[in-house]
Amino acid sequence: MSRATTIASPKTAKETAMDKGGFATASISTLHPDIIQTHILSRLDCSTLASAAATCSQLNALVYQEDVWANLCRSTWPSTGSPGVHRVIQSFPNGSRSFFSDSYTIPRAITTTPGNSHMNLERTPQLIFAIDLYYREQPILSRVVETETVSEGFRRKPFRVDILEPKEAVSTPMKYTWDETARLAMVQQLRMSWIVIDAGGQRAVNLMNQSQIVFTRLTELEVRFQCKAEGAWRSGRVRFVVVERGEMQVSGGILEMEGKNGRESLVILQRALEGKRETKNQWSKRYQRELKRSEGREGWLDVVRGWCDDFLWAPHIIIFSLSFVTSMLCTSK
Repeated sequence: MSRATTIASPKTAKETAMDKGGFATASISTLHPDIIQTHILSRLDCSTLASAAATCSQLNALVYQEDVWANLCRSTWPSTGSPGVHRVIQSFPNGSRSFFSDSYTIPRAITTTPGNSHMNLERTPQLIFAIDLYYREQPILSRVVETETVSEGFRRKPFRVDILEPKEAVSTPMKYTWDETARLAMVQQLRMSWIVIDAGGQRAVNLMNQSQIVFTRLTELEVRFQCKAEGAWRSGRVRFVVVERGEMQVSGGILEMEGKNGRESLVILQRALEGKRETKNQWSKRYQRELKRSEGREGWLDVVRGWCDDFLWAPHIIIFSLSFVTSMLCTSK
């Protein structure tokens, strides 16, 4: 007599987890895309987003959504949240993702120096500058400045972009201190981002300034961020004034190319916009290599200088030796 055998259906992952006394877990596919974008992807930086995109097709599709990169651009550079800049970014080939790729990388210095005739200045009739000033990695000032580049007034005069309007002041969380060491430590926590945007060419470049020089005058503090590239010093100067209870306000700021007029600066900016880029990690490694080479060259220069010193003294030593030998021979006779 045969018996019917009942085969139990396999348990679901949820039932298995509950049998083990655990909590039911849900895979990423069960979450609504809006929740993933709003509460997960919006909290990631660019490198983590790239890693997330490689995990599965669902995350890959979500990571490359325009909203994700637009949010990342605004959180990294608040100035890009202005309506005018946002519209320009939308015209880039891949929208905010293209803009982020342009602005997050560092322009690599061009060693050759072509003449101005090789550059078509007319193809960049306007430039947009997105400026952000940070203190302790928190934005304290964001501005967008537009300027035309075709007039003779722009091309002949020294290059200068005013960050603030006349008599404008912006409050900051900074507190002034009379202690010089503490004041320098405070300044070292300042950082400036200077993004140049060519709307017509759908290009952008971040002229990040890496060093700070401080000038103090009683109740004023001027901080200069500068970096040498393309044969010119790019600098951003920010002036702080001390108000009641030591609170500090930004009372002025300019961007400039020292010793360059508008035409010469436009050539430099075009080359930076069209040139090769490298990541911050690549730049750091290359900088360390160049620093070691420089130290090596300085070491060899010291050796060569030593040899030269020896050679300079050699004739005197030889003459002294010959004189001594001659005198000894004469004495022996």
